[in-house]
Amino acid sequence: MKDKNKLLLLILISIGGLLYFIANFQRIAVPGAIFDLLQSELSVTAPYITAFGAIFMYIYALGQLITGVMVDRYGGVRVISCGGIILALGCIIFPLSQNIMFMYFARALIGLGSSMFYLSLVKELKNLFSDKNYGIALAVMLFVGYTGGIAANAPFVFVLNYMSWREVLVIIAGVVILSLFIFYVLLHRVKLPEVNKKAVLNAKLFLLVLHKKHNRNLFSFACCNFGISYVIQTIIGKKFLEDFCLMPTSKAAMFLSIMAVIAAFFNIINATVCKMCHNHRVIFLKCVSIITFTSLLIICSLIYLDIRSIAIGIIFCIIAANASISALLIPVIQQTNQDTCAVTAVSIMNFCFFMMVGILGTLTGFILSLYAPQVVNGIVVYSRDSYLLLFGSFLLLSMFEMYKAAKLSNKY
Repeated sequence: MKDKNKLLLLILISIGGLLYFIANFQRIAVPGAIFDLLQSELSVTAPYITAFGAIFMYIYALGQLITGVMVDRYGGVRVISCGGIILALGCIIFPLSQNIMFMYFARALIGLGSSMFYLSLVKELKNLFSDKNYGIALAVMLFVGYTGGIAANAPFVFVLNYMSWREVLVIIAGVVILSLFIFYVLLHRVKLPEVNKKAVLNAKLFLLVLHKKHNRNLFSFACCNFGISYVIQTIIGKKFLEDFCLMPTSKAAMFLSIMAVIAAFFNIINATVCKMCHNHRVIFLKCVSIITFTSLLIICSLIYLDIRSIAIGIIFCIIAANASISALLIPVIQQTNQDTCAVTAVSIMNFCFFMMVGILGTLTGFILSLYAPQVVNGIVVYSRDSYLLLFGSFLLLSMFEMYKAAKLSNKY
């Protein structure tokens, strides 16, 4: 009976992994891969399109602050079941809506539902697998999530040659509904742990984490580093490569998929390289901030000189590799915080990550609209000046990132 319960839990976790894949797909595909299609169909300016990404990120970020407590209280399986329903509603409403406000509401639902999977899966895998196999199980789960980001660009764009974006997203909504049906059929046959009523949201832990200056500096550095990379990957990167570098849609999407592949592998690579350097993690993080600044300085120089080179796509990939440092950040957090508040510190960092992406996404839309775009073959094309101002803003943010990294203590 115990083995049967374990098998059913593994199936439920696998379905949760599929929902996590779809959540990552939704996070990156809209608006990044279909920016032009959305703008042409809805006949709105850039801020309205970038808002699709920003709304997701804001809600996802806020969700990170409460999901950890929900998982501790109700267990990962119960939280996945709740998140799945919310995700399904958003996935259905978004492609079937013609009204932009309903579409925004759907993106908020997708963001809220998506925020419930990561920590739930981490918790359930920890309970199901021994310490010996937990790392492998966790790596597989993370890789499944990252493949959602890979599928959201080049493969998604390829499928759009044969069907509309709405049809594709309706099919994905159908997959979510079918997965949830199987999930709930099995859920009634699984014995779950009792609700832990002692797990409650504790504001004192948040204040304790934020009171430490080292934490504030680390969060500031990390959210700038991640935010710049992820807003390129999820919102503006593909559009920029099409508008400025004059890349065809398929080629631009391929670069963004490569960014997702790099992000999937470089957490391991960066951690390995850092270990080879005697785990001087903070020194490594300071080098990361310099690479971000240098990469953006080169991009700004190329835009200013009107050099429309494939090299920009390659630099995007470097930025993606440079932002894959969670395997370094979490150990630093664990070293600098008490065990009682380390999980809270990680949840705050995740909140900062996605809140920054939302802020930068909103900023991107307003900056692009400052200069009048051209309309070429029915597609809105933004000017070199717009992109120079945008990436110049990212460059300034990377300078702040370097400043915060420089204030971190080298002893960690």
